[in-house]
Amino acid sequence: MVARVPGIAYSSVAWRVLADLSEQGPTRVSDLAAQQRVAQPTITVLVQRLTAEGWLERQRDPEDGRATLVLITSGGETALQNYRQSMAERIAPLLVEFSGKDREALERATTIMLQLSEQV
Repeated sequence: MVARVPGIAYSSVAWRVLADLSEQGPTRVSDLAAQQRVAQPTITVLVQRLTAEGWLERQRDPEDGRATLVLITSGGETALQNYRQSMAERIAPLLVEFSGKDREALERATTIMLQLSEQV
């Protein structure tokens, strides 16, 4: 699935990487690959692409001078916020058509999914 922000198309994995880095802070590429369940070469290409956008940067791992960490930049935070806002604007009109009971079911399902995602 490719999500679109005006003029830019990225996969849902790209947005998840930005969200994860925003939440957890600097992370090794190998850990990002494991979290996203993709091969390390795949995540490396994605990190390079997002770095070229100015959304990510690399820094030396203070605990292991041979390794590098990837972190989200303020530009990446802004892009993530814009993406989330864009998705909310697209979804909100659809949700108004749902009955109150259906919206409650979605809220409960969201809570359950968040609990599950914290266990994985």
